[in-house]
Amino acid sequence: LYHRWAGGKHTGSGDLSTFERQLDNGQAWSIYSYEDAQCEFPERLVAEWLAESIAAGAIVCNHTQLLEISRKNGRVTGARLRDRISAQEYAVEASNIINATGPWADAVIGASGISTPRMIGGVRGSHLVLPSFTGAPTEAIYTEALDGRPIFVIPWNEQILVGTTEIPDTSDPGKTQPTSEEIEYLLNSLAGLFPRSKISSHDIRYAFAGIRPLPFSPKRDLSSITRRHFLHHHTDDHVVRMLSVIGGKLTTAADLARDCAQKIGGRVRTAPGLALLSDDTLDPLLDNWVLDIAQAGAVSETSARGIVEWHGRRALDIARIALSSADMRAPLCAHTEHIVAEAVDAFSNQCAVTLADVLLRRVPVAWGNCWSQSCSREAALRVGAVMGWSDMQTAAELETVEVERAALLRKPQVVNAPLEAAAD
Repeated sequence: LYHRWAGGKHTGSGDLSTFERQLDNGQAWSIYSYEDAQCEFPERLVAEWLAESIAAGAIVCNHTQLLEISRKNGRVTGARLRDRISAQEYAVEASNIINATGPWADAVIGASGISTPRMIGGVRGSHLVLPSFTGAPTEAIYTEALDGRPIFVIPWNEQILVGTTEIPDTSDPGKTQPTSEEIEYLLNSLAGLFPRSKISSHDIRYAFAGIRPLPFSPKRDLSSITRRHFLHHHTDDHVVRMLSVIGGKLTTAADLARDCAQKIGGRVRTAPGLALLSDDTLDPLLDNWVLDIAQAGAVSETSARGIVEWHGRRALDIARIALSSADMRAPLCAHTEHIVAEAVDAFSNQCAVTLADVLLRRVPVAWGNCWSQSCSREAALRVGAVMGWSDMQTAAELETVEVERAALLRKPQVVNAPLEAAAD
């Protein structure tokens, strides 16, 4: 559809015409507006699913490594696991196993000595996070990079998120990093879109990357490989009652979960319908909810709004924690309205084990534009005080945060991208 519309003469109006003029660098742009949904922090969505799973009876083990899938007479019987915090190893029994480890799926199978054709063709996607700039979009943009590939420029977390790339990657998914070539590619594509921005590599706040677990398709172009999911039955590999998930994405995760449940004989409820509200209806409801949370927790409206937007149905529980003491209502650092009570709830109810779990994946303030080592230290001291940590544990938690943050969110070296020339 996008390609069919592209290249023609179209008449814009209002804000779209203004936006087209901002993009003008001697090319003809056509702007189309359509509705879509943005999940600002996928980590928060997954945390919500964890909490719902526990409420439904699941046992969730965080920081746990699968060592081996146990089998007997060609049938899975369970797994051997290791707690990566305590180093304790233990076994669990299971009548079915679903290998939903994404880009690690082949490694899990290989570690258990199961002979299966390669399932995953890892593809790296890299992203840049930049400060906002004059003329920066206030809504997400889906456009084309210098080579015609689709990329996004998204207002995100009070910053600008630019991505993504598609590069084959067979390295450890937990250690993948953007390359200098990818950073230059994204910067030059952004400069071509916003020639007056004068954004350079000096402005990059950080870059990060992840591996898409696409189906292994060595003879196909990366962009043509389906993002649909497939379920591999290991019966042909002489292992009964085991499935591996190939492909898929977060937006279809609920559908994937229903497929998996059906394949192992579970009862699956029909997906519930959605009640859609207009902005005129939703905004007043949200504003009233924020006021209720502010009153219930004795916190500012700004803090209450942050709690509502990030924690949804747990907002009232967090407000009650906040009401218990001034220390619980304290901000995690001087630059954020998110409070200590959110961190305490993450440890108690959202499977957080370390402070890094909290600051990067439950209350993800460490992705913000203000965050620094001093912010991590302040958060460690405030959270440690209410959690009863010793000075040694507080220092260890702080070190873990900084090690993980540095590994995940890299400040790249300056690249020699011809951005200033493009901007001039």
